[in-house]
Amino acid sequence: MKKRTYAGIFIIFTAVIALYFFYKHEKKIPINPVIVIGLDGADWNILNPLLRKGELPNLNRLIKGGSSGVLHTIRPTKSPVIWTSIATGKTMLKHGVLDWTYVKKNNIEIPYNVDDRKVKAVWKILSEQNFSVGSINWYCTFPAEKVNGYVISDRFRIGVDKFLDGDEITFPPELNKKLYPKVIKFEDKQYGRLKREEKIVDFLNKSRSEKIEIPQNRDIQLRRFRRYFIQDKSIENVSLFLLNTVPVDFFAVYFRLIDTTSHFASIFIKKGLRNKWATENKKLGGPSPETEKMLYEDTANIMKSIYRYMDNIVGRIIEKAEGDTIFVVISDHGFNFSIKGYNHYGTPEIPHGIIILNGPGIKSGYKISNSHVYDITPTLLHLFGLPVARDMDGKVILSALEKKRKVRYIQTYETETLKQKHKKERKSDKKVMEDLKSLGYIK
Repeated sequence: MKKRTYAGIFIIFTAVIALYFFYKHEKKIPINPVIVIGLDGADWNILNPLLRKGELPNLNRLIKGGSSGVLHTIRPTKSPVIWTSIATGKTMLKHGVLDWTYVKKNNIEIPYNVDDRKVKAVWKILSEQNFSVGSINWYCTFPAEKVNGYVISDRFRIGVDKFLDGDEITFPPELNKKLYPKVIKFEDKQYGRLKREEKIVDFLNKSRSEKIEIPQNRDIQLRRFRRYFIQDKSIENVSLFLLNTVPVDFFAVYFRLIDTTSHFASIFIKKGLRNKWATENKKLGGPSPETEKMLYEDTANIMKSIYRYMDNIVGRIIEKAEGDTIFVVISDHGFNFSIKGYNHYGTPEIPHGIIILNGPGIKSGYKISNSHVYDITPTLLHLFGLPVARDMDGKVILSALEKKRKVRYIQTYETETLKQKHKKERKSDKKVMEDLKSLGYIK
């Protein structure tokens, strides 16, 4: 009888020990810090000619030492919709951000913001799982939400024109004033013609010297180019400062200069090539393969300084990062310069974006296929050893990972329904509306 009792106790003890080591092993998944860099509008058709010429050494290093490919996007190809899908892993019908703006009952048009988002962003999920996080300049992050770390909302960049106070620009709130000295003010004389070391093309002067015919809807973008540049330069300054002073497990930053410049870049394509482009569009519905190749090569030459500037930013971020960091570089869409209407709305083919993964556990020199904007958040959660929510619309990009660790699932991270709040008008809304009109996104 005693032997049976001892045998039973031994079996239970063995089972407990086995479970202990199982869960210990599960919890000891090595977690690396992750840095996500969003480059709005970055396109492989422009990147590849520049990479071949050695113009983008930092991105080239990430590509060669990691995995990369096309990141498939969605319609409507509108930045706030897509970047919110990227940050949540969900469709726009689930996350609630459907456009640039919407009209309230009193017929006042206001921009979408975090109050309209119905689900949690990846930094909020990670924060609730006791990871430290930092999010900078991401679309629809105003008012800045409370996290285990910091959020610098997309309204912060408006500070190049005027300091905005008391409008929940950052979390914690006191960060707003602390970071404001890092903002380049629009009136700063040193940026009157843009600093030489940034090697940014002065499109305004080029258009004057070459007497380029500028369409009316592109002229305002040219005139506001300097503002777009110093906004991204300010975000760069803030990013490097926070990376250096407040290290976090997860860091995400968004830059939009490639997108804002691409919207008017086509007017600088060589006149003969532009005429050929227009003729073939009219006769054939699109350019011939030969013309298309010339179009992208010429556009790459026009956009070279912008892409080089962004490559420099990537390099500076790499320098600030810890040695075991995983880098994720993505764009929400590309730019189809070969078809009339390249601004994403009426083109037959959606201009897809880019994805680059690099770091510990990422395959080297691997080409990613079939990745989607919905896949980013599930992949990030998996990298942090967390389960993927079944109500997300993406999957983990397992093909790019060296070790195929089993994907775990949870039903949802939405522990409570996020009700859309009653939105009051804020003083920064007007500035955002002016910006959207200048880019031609709204009328």
